[in-house]
Amino acid sequence: MDFPSELPSASSPPVSAPSRPRVWTVLLAFVLLLVTFVVASAIMASIAAAIEIAQSGIDPKDNAAIAALVEKLKVLPWLHVVGVMMSSTLALTVSLLGGWLSPTPLRDRLRLRTGAPLPTWAWGAALVGCFTLGQAMESLTVLTGVWDYAASLKGLQATSKGSFATFALLLFFGALVAGTAEEFFFRGYVQTRLVERWGRNAGIAGAATLFGLMHMDPIHSPMALGMGLFLGWLAERTASLRLPIFVHVFNNLTSFLLSRHAPSSAELPASVHVTLLVVCSLAFVGTMTALRRMDVRPPEPAVLAGP
Repeated sequence: MDFPSELPSASSPPVSAPSRPRVWTVLLAFVLLLVTFVVASAIMASIAAAIEIAQSGIDPKDNAAIAALVEKLKVLPWLHVVGVMMSSTLALTVSLLGGWLSPTPLRDRLRLRTGAPLPTWAWGAALVGCFTLGQAMESLTVLTGVWDYAASLKGLQATSKGSFATFALLLFFGALVAGTAEEFFFRGYVQTRLVERWGRNAGIAGAATLFGLMHMDPIHSPMALGMGLFLGWLAERTASLRLPIFVHVFNNLTSFLLSRHAPSSAELPASVHVTLLVVCSLAFVGTMTALRRMDVRPPEPAVLAGP
C-alpha cells in the first residue's frame, strides 16, 4: 500500500484560498474618469456659452435665444475638439497611473505585450469586422429614425467639416490618442481585471458597458457598447491590445475622413441603408467566423542543444 511521503503536521498553518482580484479599484477609476470629464465639459461649455453671449449680445432672459444657443453649442467645432482632447488625455493618464500603481508589471496589467502571433490577413479581417459592424449599426439607427437623437455623433460630424487646423486636431486626438487611450483604459486596465474576477464573457460585457456609458449619448452609447464587445473579444482572442488599438485608431480615422468628404448617412435613401444593413451584417458574421478559426496559439519554445 502506498502512503504519502509527507503528512501535514498539526502545527502547520491552514492553506488559505487565493484572494480574488479586486474590482472596486477599476470601478472607482471609471467613476473618477467620468466625473472629471463631466465637470471639465460643463466648465468648457459654460465658457463657450459666455463667449457666444458676449459676441452676439444675447439676452440671458430670452429663452428662445438661449435654446438656439444650446443647439449651436452642440455642434461647435472647437468645443468638440476640446472635449475629445480632454477625454482622451484623461483616459490615457488614468490607465497609465492605475497600471503603474498595480503590483502587476505595467505591460502585463494593461496587456501591452505582443500576445499571440497573428497572420497578416487577421489585421485586415479585424478592420473589415469593425467597419461592417459600425455601418450596420449606423444604418439601423437611420432606418429606425433614432439618428436624429445622436447629438454627439452630429457634433463630431460638424467638427470634421471645420477648418483644417480643427480637423487636424480632431484626427490626432480623436483617432490616434483616443483610440490608444480608450483601449489602454477599457480593454487593458478595466477588462483585464473584470475577466480575472468575473470570467471572460462577463468581463468583456462589463468593460463594453462602461465604454458605452462613457459616451453619454442615447444613440452613440449603445453603438459604442456594441463596438466595445467586438474590441473586447479581439483583446481576449489575441491576449494583447495591439489588434484592438489598431482597429480602434483606424475606425476613428476613417469615420472622421468620411464625415468630412462624404455625404451624411441621413442623406442616403432608405433602400441604400437596407442594403448596407444586410450586406454589412453578413460580412460581419463571415469575418467573425474567420477570426474565430484563426490559430492564435503561441509558438513552441525553441529546443536548445546541449545540457
